Amino acid sequence: MLPVVGYTDRLSLAPGESLDVMVSSFGAATYTADLRRIIQGDTNPEGPGYKDQAIALDLGGERVAVAKPFTPGSCVVVPGQGVLSRLGTCTLAAVILPTRLGGLRRILALPGCAELCLDDQGHLCAVLAGRCVLRSFGRVTLNHWHMVALAHDAASGLLTLTLSPDAADGGELPEPETLSAPAAWDATAATECLIAAGREGGALTGFFDGKIDRPAIFDRVLPPDRLRLLLADPAALARQSSLIAAWDFSQGIQGTAVHDLSPWRLEGRLHNAPARAMTGWLWRGQELDWKRRPDLYSAIHFHASDVHDAGWAVDFRVTLPETLPSGVYAIRLVPDGDEDAAYYCVFALRPPRDRVSGNKVAFLFPTCSYMAYANHRLGLDVPGTEIGMGRAVEIDRHHAFLQTNPGIGYSHYETHDDGLGVFHTSRLRPIVDLQPRVKAFLGGVGSNIWQFNADTHILGWLDAIGQGHDVITDEDLDAEGLRLLSRYRVLITGTHPEYHTRAMIEALRGFTERGGRLMYLGGNGFYWVVSFHAELPGLMECRRSEAGIRPWEPGHGQFYHAFTGEYGGLWRRNGHPPNHLCGVGMTSQGFDLSEPYVLTGAAADPRAAFLMQGIGTTPGQRIGAFGLSGGGAAGLEVDRADLAQGTPPHALVLASSVRHTDIYLMTPEDLLDPTPDWTGTQAEIIRADLTFFETAGGGAVFSTGSIAWAGAMAAQGYDNEISRLTQNALRRFLDPTPFDPP
Repeated sequence: MLPVVGYTDRLSLAPGESLDVMVSSFGAATYTADLRRIIQGDTNPEGPGYKDQAIALDLGGERVAVAKPFTPGSCVVVPGQGVLSRLGTCTLAAVILPTRLGGLRRILALPGCAELCLDDQGHLCAVLAGRCVLRSFGRVTLNHWHMVALAHDAASGLLTLTLSPDAADGGELPEPETLSAPAAWDATAATECLIAAGREGGALTGFFDGKIDRPAIFDRVLPPDRLRLLLADPAALARQSSLIAAWDFSQGIQGTAVHDLSPWRLEGRLHNAPARAMTGWLWRGQELDWKRRPDLYSAIHFHASDVHDAGWAVDFRVTLPETLPSGVYAIRLVPDGDEDAAYYCVFALRPPRDRVSGNKVAFLFPTCSYMAYANHRLGLDVPGTEIGMGRAVEIDRHHAFLQTNPGIGYSHYETHDDGLGVFHTSRLRPIVDLQPRVKAFLGGVGSNIWQFNADTHILGWLDAIGQGHDVITDEDLDAEGLRLLSRYRVLITGTHPEYHTRAMIEALRGFTERGGRLMYLGGNGFYWVVSFHAELPGLMECRRSEAGIRPWEPGHGQFYHAFTGEYGGLWRRNGHPPNHLCGVGMTSQGFDLSEPYVLTGAAADPRAAFLMQGIGTTPGQRIGAFGLSGGGAAGLEVDRADLAQGTPPHALVLASSVRHTDIYLMTPEDLLDPTPDWTGTQAEIIRADLTFFETAGGGAVFSTGSIAWAGAMAAQGYDNEISRLTQNALRRFLDPTPFDPP
């Protein structure tokens, strides 16, 4: 377990800047903090050895470790503005599509007055002063639309509850169920309206799982047929003199504000980033792009498991010295003096913003991919993972923490508890797998490390060969584009840079086309489209549309991102296949064994002589028959060169892996006819291609097409042919002499 965990408010900052550190105890009484530079995070005794560096900086000595909870759950919070506390005769109404039950789920709540809820059996309930005073006989059907309403007649003191299902087949509407009973109604305490949640003791609670569309409040009692007509016509709704509030979720989809159609302007605000741009009550497939018919995307999908910001109080602030060199660092939290139980809040120190550092090499710290995988539970929650690994799951202490603390939030690889994919991931919460000394599920036989720890094989290699470099993050690249990359001659990627925004992809293309040199030392890179929220820092969206290796689909009609309006899915289907950028693109994955590369005739091409110096050029020669990630240099996730997908015709495929195990299977975007011969031992297309090509602007690209490559670099203390070949590439790439395409 993890006695203490924490996070910082940023993953990237410059020397002289400050970051806030948030810490919570999960058993620790006290903790101390110090600053470490992370150089090599793999603890495999067969590897080069764990390595970090203590930085002399006083972080304040021992502190009391305070327990802070995770508080997931999304909703809309609407301040009452003095309007709601005057409600007498009124009707609360909404159209809902519940996707999960359990406990009391609030649909519309006026805390201190009344709540419209679902109970754990799916009955509609009217709750006054914490007591259910009306409960429907009928129950909602999951994943179907229902109109629901709660009305109060001040003159008679009568409360009326209405449950009105939609016709499942689009035919004649079922009769609504209407119940009435006398009840005391006092709205004077109603200082706010909550949509999809309630409030108890000041805390938000009772979160709704599912879609809510067209919530509204009227100052009179309205029958179900009249309500249905009004809610279906927002223009007519806005003209009703009885209207107190009608929240139109189809407006401002890219933002966090929730707009009220009424003249009272009871504007709301999203809490914990539920999913917008979701098909609404009246969507029947008329349009697939929410930007063209936002009126059809008038629903928000809420989840009790949504998380944007853990919201913990700041424990301390750290200002980093102006003289500290760029690199990957961590605030190390040591609970109760036990260094073996330390937790690391990892971040990147980028170079100064206002001047160049002098380094010509930059390592692109793949924070988008770290966020996509943040706190993933693939090994424990996805039974197929053990089959894909070819072995039993290894449990690290951070895995146990995730299982006992589900409120920390999910990764892009999981679904919410109702089965909808997790569209949003955030760095404003602890990411317990983004720290050194962590084992993984997918890292292959040997070190079995993934993402950040696998990337430290490259950081350790740069340290071992004495190569000065800067570290920049995906968020830096998204914000500054080619202006940032133009400082460097060589850009080195991590082992698995899978997720990129459009700004990042375009900056990378601009870099290589203008003389930059790209060293892609990974596999399955540049694969998925992601986007950042304009108003909420640290929040990222991914919608896995149509194809690709994906654990879920966004649902019919919901392929366009809410944050940017972009079509989600693979960059390959969005005009930027990875082969254009780096010569290779994703072709297969398997997580057991890795293989060597076999040299092709292209290894003897004079254009590649600088790469193969000291390696050999004999066709059929094997290189990289070793490694810490699966026992070979080619494996885990592998990319192939493919002219049809954009590999430049003059690209040289210097070597390829052959005959992976049958755990390696084809990507679905290439598997048009699934037959048993599309496996590692049967299909020639399942391979990693070691590729080199020059660009028109004097630049060049070196691509390994394998996540396991860095694990081979790190073998034998970084003294091996794979390390040497990579150094050959780096040495020539640092030479300013332009490359000339043939």
